[in-house]
Amino acid sequence: MHKQIIFKTTKTFRNKYVYDRHTNSIVRLSEEEFVELERVEKEELPFELSPVIRKYQESGLFAPNVVEKIENPASMIIEQYMNTRLKQLTLQVTQQCNLRCEYCTYSGIYGKHRTHSHRQMGLETAKKAINFFLQRCSSLSEITIGFYGGEPLLELDLIKTCVDYARNCVEGKKITFNMTTNGTLLTDETADYLADNDFSLSISLDGSKEEHDASRKFVNGTGSFDVIIENIKRINNRRPDFARKIQFMTTVNPYMDLGCTLEYFNTETVFSDKRIIFNSMNDVGLGKELDYDDKYFMVRNYEYIKLLLSLAGKIGAEHVSPLMSGSRGAMERRLRSIHRHTELNSTMHHGGPCLPGVQRLFVRTDGALFPCERVNEALDFFKIGTLEDGFFLDKMKAILNIGTVTEQECKECTYLRHCSICSGQIDFEDELTKECKLTGCARTEDNTLFELNELCVLSEFGYNSEMRVVI
Repeated sequence: MHKQIIFKTTKTFRNKYVYDRHTNSIVRLSEEEFVELERVEKEELPFELSPVIRKYQESGLFAPNVVEKIENPASMIIEQYMNTRLKQLTLQVTQQCNLRCEYCTYSGIYGKHRTHSHRQMGLETAKKAINFFLQRCSSLSEITIGFYGGEPLLELDLIKTCVDYARNCVEGKKITFNMTTNGTLLTDETADYLADNDFSLSISLDGSKEEHDASRKFVNGTGSFDVIIENIKRINNRRPDFARKIQFMTTVNPYMDLGCTLEYFNTETVFSDKRIIFNSMNDVGLGKELDYDDKYFMVRNYEYIKLLLSLAGKIGAEHVSPLMSGSRGAMERRLRSIHRHTELNSTMHHGGPCLPGVQRLFVRTDGALFPCERVNEALDFFKIGTLEDGFFLDKMKAILNIGTVTEQECKECTYLRHCSICSGQIDFEDELTKECKLTGCARTEDNTLFELNELCVLSEFGYNSEMRVVI
């Protein structure tokens, strides 16, 4: 039996609420209204016989399900965008790395991904990739070229040639360059080159020596911290303006003491003016369990409580750890979405998929094209073209429209409007099947209900004070 009206009741210690999918609204209920809507949810009371449903329908809520088709609206513009609006090109200049990090995507613990190899991008392939990119960004005034590995600085000469070539080819556009590096090869000469060419630079660093060296080691097994920190200190002294723009990427992993890592970045003067970005270790396709200890959860929960207290106006934002920046951003985006109260269309698609290749076109060493550097380049599913043959439009549309794999489930999903599943977040072998996609749905449903409930609690404690009966 198909759902005709889609909603979800929830409650806090203080109040009762209902989330209405059609208008993407949260409504505060009386006790009697909540009990009746629970009965409708459990199919103990037909919705047609519910006075509460009728009452709120007069205000535009609880409309019948109008979703007839699952299709990403960007399907209509993807062909135009892939030919005129490519924003960033990312070149995989090498698949080799001088480190062997325990949690690396290419370390072998992710069984379906490639591992480190000696493959590198040739100059002609790099030039073809740059030409391909520049021919497809005519509508933009600013573009970006990034360099990726392995460790990209192993191919510094190629990078220099690419920068010169791109600048000579570009007319009438601002072009910028970026790179993520492990920081071990940042000699004075290399740092000067990156600074002089205004690179946006990200350095991977997992905190103090003990925490960092627990997983980020050279091929011979020795830790990499001492080399990196000396390089950073020299850049700070020699090129302070450039140094202030460097950001640091920390991967939260089971090998580190999270509390010590946070303390290190809070107290070490080298990072006093630096942006620290925390990323979680990817668990998609991981061949083993992520074994975080109790101390990790204590630290993370403590930092999360501080975020909630800050949002409720109980403590200042300066007390919130950078570890929580992603959670804050997600919460604020969800609140903005709830505040719009927009009605559903007959054609919808869940969030998650971006325009593949348009935001960050990733070119492998051999010239194969992928949506971005985060997807598994070993799976043909993600290969959206080649430099020789161009884009494969059908494959790009398939990645953009992964909701069609679970079309009936998506049509009736309570959290359709808050789902953000991307195909890169799904574990599968060759083709993306319904069964594989549905494995992530239960977690998405639980997380979304928790986050909506959290917004209700925060509103009760003053967060976003203009929140009324209808959030």
